[in-house]
Amino acid sequence: MAKYTTTVGGSLNELVAYIKHNESRMGSTITLEEEITGTADSVKYWVGTYERYAVLGENRVSLNVMLIEYSEGVKVIATASGGSQAAFFKINHWSEDNFLNDFVSIIETYVKKAGK
Repeated sequence: MAKYTTTVGGSLNELVAYIKHNESRMGSTITLEEEITGTADSVKYWVGTYERYAVLGENRVSLNVMLIEYSEGVKVIATASGGSQAAFFKINHWSEDNFLNDFVSIIETYVKKAGK
């Protein structure tokens, strides 16, 4: 499993819109399988699960993203899993790492463009 966490400035709605607008940069076979939005004790959140086909592993790999808006900005938590070629243990993490790196690139571009 590959993971990434950071905090960025801006609003949750702005970041979700930016991610959705740029999700095709994460691959031509990407799909947003499910998303949940809500508020808990005045804290806004968004959870999205993406999948895409991993050519190297000849299977699907998933990316789970959680965004939490709080006083410091928006906390970004992402984990990628799947894509391994083995039946009982992982022999590679390439597909996971690549999927996560594509997502991180979107977040980094958002930060640079928004100056956040």
